[in-house]
Amino acid sequence: MKRDRIRTIYDRKAASYDCAVGRSERLMLGDLRRRFGAELRGRTLEVAIGSGLNLPYYTGAATRTVGIDLSAGMLEQARSRAAELGRALDLLQMDAQRLAFRDGSFDTVAISLSLCTGPDPAAALREMARVCRPEGKIVLLEHVLSPVWLVAILERLLAPLQERYIGCHLDRQTFDLAKQLGFSVESEQERLAGVFRLAVARPPAL
Repeated sequence: MKRDRIRTIYDRKAASYDCAVGRSERLMLGDLRRRFGAELRGRTLEVAIGSGLNLPYYTGAATRTVGIDLSAGMLEQARSRAAELGRALDLLQMDAQRLAFRDGSFDTVAISLSLCTGPDPAAALREMARVCRPEGKIVLLEHVLSPVWLVAILERLLAPLQERYIGCHLDRQTFDLAKQLGFSVESEQERLAGVFRLAVARPPAL
């Protein structure tokens, strides 16, 4: 799905997004968002921040935070959530595949449940690596094709419908892609037959 179509979908769904995903997401993710937030350190960029569902789990270790998203509507939701939490951060409308930051700008670069949607996940991963300090870390929370074949079959069957509905690809193998691009995965946790995974990685040498 093209970038403009994705932006239109999420602008339209922004106001109702949290209610739509809330209960089912909590059942599926468990405490992976909390663990995601606990990994953020120093100057932090959250790519595709969406409505800011990770913001309640940020800790004081993330000393300065920036969030970007393609959808202006989702950024408005994130701005409201940040205000409610008293969390200071900069929010910018931006394409994950073309980050407008200098090389090595951030100590931590993170993304959650969004590499499944972007038209070119490899481009987004390369940009995340570029703006991360060489000794910094990349935090990835994503859903991927399960290694359990029965679950993988179900994902493949549902993938075309999900892609048509919200641009989300259920059958991407994002962590394999990251490793192929040279990311060094230092830790990995998984949930629900390996569908949901949280990984902490070091960026490849550019």
